[in-house]
Amino acid sequence: MNLRILPKDKQDIKSVEVLARMDRAVVVPFIPDLLIWLQDINWPIASAMVELLLKYKVETIPHIKSIFSQNDYVWSYNILAYLLKEWEPDLVSKLTSNLLELARNRDEHEDIDLLAIDILWSCRLIEANDVTALLQEKMDDTKGELDRFTVEQIAVYKELEIERLSILNSDVKQIVTYIDLNRETLNQKVQYENWLRRHQEIEVMARNYIDII
Repeated sequence: MNLRILPKDKQDIKSVEVLARMDRAVVVPFIPDLLIWLQDINWPIASAMVELLLKYKVETIPHIKSIFSQNDYVWSYNILAYLLKEWEPDLVSKLTSNLLELARNRDEHEDIDLLAIDILWSCRLIEANDVTALLQEKMDDTKGELDRFTVEQIAVYKELEIERLSILNSDVKQIVTYIDLNRETLNQKVQYENWLRRHQEIEVMARNYIDII
């Protein structure tokens, strides 16, 4: 196996261009190594690698299953958003059980579960009542998390945000002191804002599905 043809770093787009001109038989054994370059979609090499891997949909299936089993949420999200979203439904169906598992799990950071539901429904690999049931379950889950925050806490978070914006507009150097003094509360604020964002996204998704269904 000639490892010299593999990309050397995240800037090495030329290697991807060389691989794109090679015979399938040469490229296929390297697919696990190529998928690694989708771990961060912001890497310069990533978009070129997506284009290359879209030529090897069938061959990537077993390796994608392996990635999904690793609980690497960012990598899995990139696989879903940039590869599977471009696949034909008959090929996506080969990953139905994996997608259902992702859809049922809770991912409050990358929202992989919501993306998996979207792909399953778009490819008609899940029934409408299962979609609504999953979304209702996730809606209840986010509401439960949000209910843990008191009115007083939320008021403090709003005051801290006003203070943060004031510092950024006046004396940016004070931001370090601001963070040091409020670190614990700011961490809680991030958690609250993330759950609120997720709750709103599920609400929008649910409304869209009601319109479709």
